[in-house]
Amino acid sequence: MSLLTAACASFFILAVIFYQYLLAWAVLLGSAALDGLLYYGIVGDVVACYRCGCQHRGLPSRAFDPFELATGERFRQERLRREQLQ
Repeated sequence: MSLLTAACASFFILAVIFYQYLLAWAVLLGSAALDGLLYYGIVGDVVACYRCGCQHRGLPSRAFDPFELATGERFRQERLRREQLQ
């Protein structure tokens, strides 16, 4: 969200105050491209395991289901129960 805020503020400052329209559009479109790279995971993907919590990097996260809080909580509580029994 901070990327979007900074890009919009820079666009406003460059276009309205300094009349640098080409540079303002370049900043806005560049931030959109960077946001797309971050969203689609080209910069870095991390897939976390529910059971052990380990992180696997470099795997295409779109091949896995999205993280579900209820499932993650169930596995966390099972892990805590096992630790208390030991």
